[in-house]
Amino acid sequence: MKRFLFIFFCIAAISGAVFYFVSVPRDRMAAAVGGVADLRDADLDGAVYTLGGEWEFYWDKLYGPEDFADAERAVIPVPVSWNAAGYPRTGSATYRLTLLTPDRAKLAMFIPEILSASAVWVDGEKIFSAGTVGDRDTFASCAQNDIVVLPEGDVVEIVVQASNYEKINGGIRHPFRVGSESALVRAVFGRWLMLAGIAGAFFISGFYHLALFLTRRETRGDRIYLLFAASCVLVGLRLLTDQDSVASFFLRGALNAHLSTLYWAFFSLHSICINTFTLMVFGVELSRAEKRAYAVVLALPLVFLLVLPPPLSRFMQFSNIVSYFFTIFCVCRALPLTRVRTHPFLGLYFASLVVFLFFGLLVLPSAQISIFAGYTLHNTFLMLSQFVILTWDYAEARRKARELAEKNDFYHRMAHDLLTPLTVVSTNVQVAGMMPEKTPELLADTQDEIMKMARMIGDALDDAGEEPR
Repeated sequence: MKRFLFIFFCIAAISGAVFYFVSVPRDRMAAAVGGVADLRDADLDGAVYTLGGEWEFYWDKLYGPEDFADAERAVIPVPVSWNAAGYPRTGSATYRLTLLTPDRAKLAMFIPEILSASAVWVDGEKIFSAGTVGDRDTFASCAQNDIVVLPEGDVVEIVVQASNYEKINGGIRHPFRVGSESALVRAVFGRWLMLAGIAGAFFISGFYHLALFLTRRETRGDRIYLLFAASCVLVGLRLLTDQDSVASFFLRGALNAHLSTLYWAFFSLHSICINTFTLMVFGVELSRAEKRAYAVVLALPLVFLLVLPPPLSRFMQFSNIVSYFFTIFCVCRALPLTRVRTHPFLGLYFASLVVFLFFGLLVLPSAQISIFAGYTLHNTFLMLSQFVILTWDYAEARRKARELAEKNDFYHRMAHDLLTPLTVVSTNVQVAGMMPEKTPELLADTQDEIMKMARMIGDALDDAGEEPR
């Protein structure tokens, strides 16, 4: 129990540290009131500010900068999806924010993912677009972001048009960020570098376990190592293709438009690896009907990717929800197993699955707050638990291999030691047949050799914990 608690809290601490440094926002908040954010007294040289609070909001209207004179204004909290604020999931809207800044301040602004198509104006000039706003037949990528330099002046007007006919959430769900260009670049690229470093660690772990699967005698052919290697690579790819990710900033045009599909493909394949790993670790035997259901879970994302045209987000999200429920099924099947409650490492993995499901299904989707790559917490916890399981499995395999080698060496020495007196006995029998007058002497010598063999056999039985009969 002490070992279990120690490892559990170590994994929790590492996962929490990764989540804190990568996902938890540390910018200062510039809370807008009534569509106006006042940064005139802010430290804009060394700090980055999140443009949150109340933005002006015009539902089902696509206004340009010149159209607000007679518009009926509402406000909406940002960053929060508009369906979380009570509006329909699909539709189009316009956001507007007036930013008060120190005179002649040189500022830059980070434009985040806006679900799902968007266009941004600053002081009447269109500076950014992704997809075609208001068009149901076009879609933007999952990740759209850019850093733009704001015009110098004490009042800056930001207008955002957004439409969503594809994703579960719509609108500005991730924050606009403002600061000096150098501070903003440091903040954005610093977080991306941390994310890329974590992705690299997952890649290294994946290739290491693939090498174990292919080369080490103790683990060669054990598919659980191959599954873990695939899981590590897929998590690394998810980190690089998620919203506001490294890839989205550097990949522009047609390739960027497919990042959403790639992300959900990696998500689906990772879910399949988790479920298969769980079944193998707990030794759960599926019935014929359960195997058919699992085959459907495996086939859904592949069918969506091969058959359906983009956008695929809704279909892939549906397949992942199905996969989540199969993970719940695996957890329920493993719960009655005695070894889950008695084996510390299996109990640790079971606890990590509960954490994974709790955060993945309940906490993060319901938390209408800005979290960058929020899945780092429960995915890191799960992957580290899987790593502990495989480390224990590898140590067990090495221990068994060492015991087998020692046993084989013991049997080899014992066979050699027994062969010598048997040779003497065989020779004595042959000589006694040819020279009967030496039989008494040969019988005494044979008796000595037989006693030697008896002592060796007795020693072997003592080592095995048995008594000679």
